[in-house]
This record gives sequence, structure tokens and C-alpha cells, in this order.
Amino acid sequence: MAAEQEPHLTPQLQEHYEKEAEILMLLVDLEQRYQEFYKLYQCEVEGQKIIIERLWKLTQRYLILISCVPGCRYPEVYTLSAEEAIINEYEEKLETIRHSNNEMKNALMELNNHCKHFYNVYGELNKSLETPFIMGDKHHRSIRYHKIMTVDIFNYLYAAVLKMKCYMHQLDPINLDSVEDYRELLNKDSEREEFKEYLENNYIFCKCLKPAPTCPIEKLKCLHQNIQSLRYVSRV
Repeated sequence: MAAEQEPHLTPQLQEHYEKEAEILMLLVDLEQRYQEFYKLYQCEVEGQKIIIERLWKLTQRYLILISCVPGCRYPEVYTLSAEEAIINEYEEKLETIRHSNNEMKNALMELNNHCKHFYNVYGELNKSLETPFIMGDKHHRSIRYHKIMTVDIFNYLYAAVLKMKCYMHQLDPINLDSVEDYRELLNKDSEREEFKEYLENNYIFCKCLKPAPTCPIEKLKCLHQNIQSLRYVSRV
């Protein structure tokens, strides 16, 4: 039927266009997956901001506690049970951050599997044919451009999550600088907003293939059902 409607298509060209359609489908799927991952990433960062502020206070209290000498003015405040309470809560918060970072890493590795499939199918494409899909046109960038962008975006996100994991391993209740370094890392909001804009406006093959936009006043739906639950009440 296709040969009757398009007599100029040889079997080779027909196969080529089918491969282009398959690659385009995978690319559009990746665009959506990257958007979903970045929402998860933003959500986890916002949750960690709350936790790191609590760790900052716990670290300050712990440093005051261990610096207390036997002649402390208020010895009843600085007891062994108070020290244990601080350390226990610190470990709880640290475990929450560790779990958050692992959630992002696991989601990113799952995304990487889809990227690899896209790369493999892209590698099967005959790039010697000068079709609009391969060369690009006035409305679309070339598929090679989008393939390179896919790699670059993944590397950026992987580096961001890896950096958070590395900084997390430096957190220590006797090292206030480590907490401040992690807090500074989390508070790079302008950089994340810039990347979000890049992701939404540049990593897209064709706007007509995007899902219908939601209401612009709809806020980010964080995966944490109630982010207020992360605001802990002090036990010490």
C-alpha cells in the first residue's frame, strides 16, 4: 500500500524512514523522561534544604556541647544523654539525605538505560542520506545535535547527583564547614533555574510533539506528599 501511494520510495528508503520514525519516538520519550527526572531532582533538593538547616543547628549545638569543660556554667544542660540525642538525630537526618541521593541516582541509572537504547538505534541510522531528519531544516535541528544534547544533559545531571553524594560523605557533626558547603551546594537555585529553562526550551525536537501544556499557575507537584513533615521538632 505504501509503495502504491509513494512510488518513489525504494525498499531501502522505506526502511530508512521507518528507522527515523523509531528514533524520533525514542527521542520524544527521552524528552519527557528528562523532564520527569528533573522534577524529582528539584523536589529532592528542596527536601534536603530543610534537612541541612536542621543539621546545621545540630552541629552548632554539638560543638558547644563537646567544648564544655568541667567548670561549665550550666553542667546540667550538657549531659551524656544530650550528646547521644544530638548524634542520634544527626544520623537520622544524614540517612534521609543518603536515601534521597540514592533515589536520584537510581532514577538516573534507569534513565541511562533508555538513553543507551536510543544511542544504539541511532547508531543503526544511515547518516549518509541527506534527509531533513539527518540534516535538519529551518524548523528543526539535526538528529545528531539532539543526540549530542542527550549525552551532555545526562552528564550534567550525573555530575550534579555525584557531587551531592560526595559532599554528603563529608558531613560530620564536628565539622560545621562540611554542613555549610553542602548547604551552599543546595542553594544554587539560579543555576538550576537556568538549566531548567534550557531543558524546557532547547531539548525538544519539535514543539508540536510535546504534550498539551498545563496551567501556568500550577505549582511543582513534589513527590514528597507533605514536605512539612521534614521540618523536625527539636528533641534537644
